[in-house]
Amino acid sequence: MRLLSGREWLILFAAYSYGLLGCRSPQGEANRDADTSASSAASSAASSAASSAASSAASSAASSAASGAASGAAPAETCPTGEVWVPSTSADGFWMGAGSFGNDPRHRVVLSRPFCMDATEVTVGAYKVCVDAGACVPPRTWGLWINYPTKVDHPVNKIGWRTARAYCKHEGKDLPTEAQWEWAATGEDERPWPWGKETPTCEHADFTQGILEGPSSDDGCRGGGTSPVGSMPRGDHLWPGGSLHDLAGNVWEWTLDNYTAGSAKVATTAVVDPLELHDEAGAHVTRGGGWNRSAKGIRNQFRGASPVDYQVPGLGFRCVRAR
Repeated sequence: MRLLSGREWLILFAAYSYGLLGCRSPQGEANRDADTSASSAASSAASSAASSAASSAASSAASSAASGAASGAAPAETCPTGEVWVPSTSADGFWMGAGSFGNDPRHRVVLSRPFCMDATEVTVGAYKVCVDAGACVPPRTWGLWINYPTKVDHPVNKIGWRTARAYCKHEGKDLPTEAQWEWAATGEDERPWPWGKETPTCEHADFTQGILEGPSSDDGCRGGGTSPVGSMPRGDHLWPGGSLHDLAGNVWEWTLDNYTAGSAKVATTAVVDPLELHDEAGAHVTRGGGWNRSAKGIRNQFRGASPVDYQVPGLGFRCVRAR
């Protein structure tokens, strides 16, 4: 048997170092035959290294996809422009309800399907397009704090539940259920406000500073009336699919559900995809608080209720798209 040349020894050492001779690579390569000859290892080094790289890339991509699915990540094309992908909950669900407020005890809720939520409250500009097309009716345009039709980048306000839902339906969407709204605002960590636990300021939301439960003055952060949507990004809820703006303050937001006393919701096991819609003409849940609410009134878990045709300056809406 002849002695290996210096060049052959170098090739053999490189092949061994890359795990091509019986060692498992960090990417999970299959073991090679330890008895492979030096010349065979040398000739296959290049192709084996390429195979290892391809296998590693595929493994990494699969791992990344699995991790993204677990964390709620989704490709940008999952939702149309202007909407944010919100994942379904885990099998254990999330804790919904304020508990200490008394009208909505904490209870477990599971949302089995993801959805796309409007990144902002529906603006005057977007709503006017629907009106101009003859598919929507104008909101109320008399009284104080009128947004329609001139404040195109502000939330459309003074709009009833039926009218708001008709717009969403025209867009191929619907109003969010109360559970969808709270999940979008809180996620799994039960945060008190969409951005987290940091005490609200006028950099987070348009609201009346204080800790009052009931309505306060109409001052807000801008002296009364709404703010342009998305103008307080520090208050966003950041999902992997994008940022949800103004879930706290600015205007209350209609949900699909009828208002039901919290005690009626209590169950010993998690409730799956809850919806309380037994009387469209009845009162409906509103969420998020408006500019005339205090820090407590704009908490994620705080519930409001309004008659179906309630049309006031501090009430608007956003839509969700089923996925």
